[in-house]
Amino acid sequence: MDTLSRSPANHHQKEVDESRDNGVGSVLPYDMEVETLTRLPGKSLMKFLCVSKTWYSLIRSQRFVSSYYAAKPSRFVAAFTNSASGKPKRLFIMSGEEEETSSLSSSLVANLDKTIPNVTLPHGFSKVYSSVHGFMACSDRLNFIICNPTTGQVISFGCRATGTCLGYDPVHDQFKALTLLTSRYAHMHNPSLMCTHEVIRLGRGGRVVSRTQVTSPPYTPMSVGLSIDGFIYYAAYVPNQTEATPPVFVCFDVRNERILSFITAPQEFLLSKGYASLIEYKGKPAVVVPIFQGFGSSFGRFNFWILEDVTKHEWSKQTFQLPLSLPFSLGMGHRMISQGTNKAGEIIFSPTTLSGRAQPFYVFYFNPVTKSTRRVRIHGVADTEEFWTLYGLTGICAASFLPRHNDSIAFL
Repeated sequence: MDTLSRSPANHHQKEVDESRDNGVGSVLPYDMEVETLTRLPGKSLMKFLCVSKTWYSLIRSQRFVSSYYAAKPSRFVAAFTNSASGKPKRLFIMSGEEEETSSLSSSLVANLDKTIPNVTLPHGFSKVYSSVHGFMACSDRLNFIICNPTTGQVISFGCRATGTCLGYDPVHDQFKALTLLTSRYAHMHNPSLMCTHEVIRLGRGGRVVSRTQVTSPPYTPMSVGLSIDGFIYYAAYVPNQTEATPPVFVCFDVRNERILSFITAPQEFLLSKGYASLIEYKGKPAVVVPIFQGFGSSFGRFNFWILEDVTKHEWSKQTFQLPLSLPFSLGMGHRMISQGTNKAGEIIFSPTTLSGRAQPFYVFYFNPVTKSTRRVRIHGVADTEEFWTLYGLTGICAASFLPRHNDSIAFL
């Protein structure tokens, strides 16, 4: 059975040692080399792969890859595509460094890391990209795309249904994709029908090495998957149940490739399906539920649920008042959702689409401790006429803002 393309650490270390024995490479001690190289940007390291066999072996070794991943601070990623009807189709991935500030209004700079042709996503209301252990993933209909913005590696493969999500097994250092094959329409005709899932295991070079199926009791998903510490979580409800039946959080064990449990969730999730945001908060699954004003054009408060105990199905709830209302159109208009938190624990709200042609791109950081909100402009995110003209952007462009993307130099 093939595994993810991580050459064993002792194999790479042996190559490094052999190169030094042959008089090739640096005279610096190994630990000093690692300390020096981990301070450099990942893209610079990709260029150093061509310097010598020694550096190639060092940089590609599992030991160094792990050290680099642990040492580098997380970055934010802004990703967007041209409109669903626009041409050429293209996915844009930008990133930048976070800055801690107490200013109510500040700015960050995003640099273009990668463009992927022939990818577009329709105008949506929820998170469409995910960040998993240094890799980004998204679905374009039945095509699943995985990209490492640092190395530039892009792989894609076909899926048998939409809604595929990416997971990571930290024990075996392996990525797997999960697809629910049973449709909600099948449950309309047979509510007791068992759910069938396809687990896609990725091997060397990002190729698909196996496709296996697992089953579970029936459910219908209400959110995209969220990968946390070897598990994938997503909100769902059980078909053909009474309104009093609570929704659930489906928990998929990536390592053992099985649905681990159905976690009882608050009833509010079912009432707000399609509007709630599933995020990670301090290593735990959490849900942001906006409380609408008027007819749903904006929200000035939100409920914040945290899954405190997976085994006991215990949730905590807080209601927060925002200093200013955020737009949340129930139609095709502008919408702000939460797509995660930063290292400081601030809950971040960002638009699901670009604000308009050559318009500034703003995200909002809410501090649950001080109850304050600050607005941050992300410079460089399609905010000039020159950018729109150069890349032929038109219409409404789906966007995501991922606040804590870990920089990785690993290859699939």
